[in-house]
Amino acid sequence: AMPKRIMKRRELVIKNSDLEKAVKKQGKVSFSIACWGLSEYSKSSGLGEDAASIIQVFYESKDERKVLNAFSSVGVDLEAAEAVPVDTESSMQHEQEIMYSKESLFIQDNLIYEEGPPMSTEELKKRFKM
Repeated sequence: AMPKRIMKRRELVIKNSDLEKAVKKQGKVSFSIACWGLSEYSKSSGLGEDAASIIQVFYESKDERKVLNAFSSVGVDLEAAEAVPVDTESSMQHEQEIMYSKESLFIQDNLIYEEGPPMSTEELKKRFKM
């Protein structure tokens, strides 16, 4: 059997514009990303420039400093997100793929998620200039 990598995971909400910059660091720095887009109705997301995603960043302990630096160089404070050890027996398909892969993966979920709790009518009116 192929060896699984022992990894850590940090989760955060990130603007898609910052995410694009961070992804460009993949390969130079060894980390994988799983990404779930947030709908424009989510508190932390919005239209156009404000669009955001929830991401999980996976890496091996030995690469931690490099990964944190890669994100801070594009203005993202990854260090503020708690590091959690990834369960090698994880039932999550994307976690298994990432642990087995030698490459840096970018796994994008095709569904758009609604971040809870929903925004109030007032907040929505403001965002969509109604």
